[in-house]
Amino acid sequence: MARKTMAYVVYPGISLLELVGTRSMLGSIAAMGAGFDSVVVGEKKTNTATDTPLAIIPQKTFAEVPNPDALVVIGGGADTLPALENPRLVEYIRSFGQSAGLVVGVSTGALLLAAAGLLNGRRATTHWAYAGRLNAAGSQYQPEPWVTDGKFTTAAGVSGGIDMGIALGARLTSQGTARQAQLMAEYDPHPPFGNIDWSRVSKADVAPLLDVNLPANPDAKDIAFVIYPDLTVFDLAGPLQVISVLSRIDPRFRPLVVAEHAGPVSTDIGVQMVPNRTFAELPNPSGFVVPGGSTPTLKAMSNPAIRRYILNAAESADWIVSVCTGALILASVGLLECREVTTHWSYRSFLHAFGARYAQKRWTHNGKIINS
Repeated sequence: MARKTMAYVVYPGISLLELVGTRSMLGSIAAMGAGFDSVVVGEKKTNTATDTPLAIIPQKTFAEVPNPDALVVIGGGADTLPALENPRLVEYIRSFGQSAGLVVGVSTGALLLAAAGLLNGRRATTHWAYAGRLNAAGSQYQPEPWVTDGKFTTAAGVSGGIDMGIALGARLTSQGTARQAQLMAEYDPHPPFGNIDWSRVSKADVAPLLDVNLPANPDAKDIAFVIYPDLTVFDLAGPLQVISVLSRIDPRFRPLVVAEHAGPVSTDIGVQMVPNRTFAELPNPSGFVVPGGSTPTLKAMSNPAIRRYILNAAESADWIVSVCTGALILASVGLLECREVTTHWSYRSFLHAFGARYAQKRWTHNGKIINS
């Protein structure tokens, strides 16, 4: 059976987590059981800003991916609003949203679907702060995590694409396939402050904070996010998204993405990502985060430049974080010996080999080292 194409539409200012979370979960499930190949498309194959310090490079242009079988439009908060005025972007969504068999809008991506005239009279959801705009564009806003109306599915909130991707993936394949993908990603969220109690949230008070971007602080502490070829970018996107949001309302710290070299870095989802600094340019961050991967992480463990950077940065850093198998990199340079540590469950034997004790927990905290 011929493979089908699922195109993820991006533009300057998209939410990194919306792209990565949706592409990682929906893309992997649809590939396993529904015959879809995923591709990230943009107007140009050039550096495209996100709402974090990290830029991405789309895999294909709009012209190179005509008539996709499925269209997934990524949101970007307030940055989606100028995108509504981009005629080439809106026309691509309008033309191929009409012909595609499946159309998805993640968060404010629903506004782009509405601007293209695809949601007129349809039930849909989006980030709660943009509900009025969605209604004004002719849709019927629903305060739900995700909404399906015919071939159109929309998801609410920045992280909503993850849950929606699993649910939609199950509909395209089976619950068993979707559960397997969720297990392999070890996606089992437990927010430290619990789920949102909307009855206690003043949306009028919170909404202005969404667009806050305070002046840069020259004395901000640098937080380094270490990337390397073919890493699992889902491990990177979550913490980078959270720290980026916090830095906009509390400029005492500054997230930066660092790599061995200045050029684009490949990732597990095919999209290249562009670091802000090289290791040499940010040798002593106040804190740093090491994301994981599968085989690429094992290669990174033996990369002299990565090992040297982490050892040197660890001497002066106030805190050190690993995500998933990023713990193996920390362990390989001797930072986790005799500590209780967590990582992806399928790699626990590697920790034992480096003298650490595996614990099946969401995260572990040992002094200035946190493993998740």
